[in-house]
Amino acid sequence: MVKETAWIIVCMTVFFCSCNSKKETATIESFELKEEKLPYKVTCSDLPKDSIQILSNELVNQLFRNLKNHQGVKMNISIPLPEEWGVECKLTPMSSDFDIWIISNKGEPTLKFLATVTTLTIPSIIQAIPVACNSGVEKVNFIESEQWYANVEDDYKIIVTKEYEKLYSLIDTVMAENESVIEKKEDIYYIESTGRITYEIPPSFNMDYRAIIQFADTAITGNILDEQWLWNAIDIQEVVEHRGILFETITSHFDKAVIYDYRGEKMDIIDISSFLNKHNMGFLAIKKGEKPFFIPYSSSTECLQKAFKYFEIEYEFQDEESNVLQEDND
Repeated sequence: MVKETAWIIVCMTVFFCSCNSKKETATIESFELKEEKLPYKVTCSDLPKDSIQILSNELVNQLFRNLKNHQGVKMNISIPLPEEWGVECKLTPMSSDFDIWIISNKGEPTLKFLATVTTLTIPSIIQAIPVACNSGVEKVNFIESEQWYANVEDDYKIIVTKEYEKLYSLIDTVMAENESVIEKKEDIYYIESTGRITYEIPPSFNMDYRAIIQFADTAITGNILDEQWLWNAIDIQEVVEHRGILFETITSHFDKAVIYDYRGEKMDIIDISSFLNKHNMGFLAIKKGEKPFFIPYSSSTECLQKAFKYFEIEYEFQDEESNVLQEDND
């Protein structure tokens, strides 16, 4: 009798496990997600509690592994990770081999991911990155908050803007001169045709300087350096040299681009190869401590107007030209 009872328990356990497994699989298979068209903005806005479809434990584990290993600026504020996660929607697919999901914690969202997911019967996450968060901490002498949001563009470029603020109490004498700390940074990613998400590594700067780089990948067929390229270089350098702004033309070795000062001394070596992923020709305005500003290839006047705005310098082409002529006459 004992053996028969044990056998019944084993059978019932197997049956229920089988049912639970089928139920979980069926839940995953039956995802009917709303599709959002690009461009699309991801924020931690409030959502009804039942508006997301819950993920399996396996997919949540895959999500957390991606959170641990993702490239880019890390969170300043540590927040406890919610236990229940679900899919809000999917974005316009770029391939039939994978979907693009926006994943959020259940309830009031505090953290959101963008994930590329296989379109198999039981999907798995190819790669995922955190794209939105909303957190705040109140301590005795300060309040700190962190907000992330992302824009997913038509070409599947993902720009994640990360804002962090720490506001000190006025009675805190240690921080009397600096009442707050505000940081705003951006990380850029691209969804590739394989479903992988690549990170655009920003150039690093060792010296304090400003510079304009005119670059072109001459290895690409048809990308010829014509007369306009030459006159652009001459015109830009004539203007920026009087402002103490460095200028370089770079056509190769983009991973080790050298910046020289006007005495011919090496100022820095930077890696701009990530910009070649999307642009084979153009300008970069560079300022230490700031994200490089890309300017599509254009006339020298248009380049200078946009670069000077980035440098927060007033620029009027006629005035600048007159100043250069006047200095030459003197």
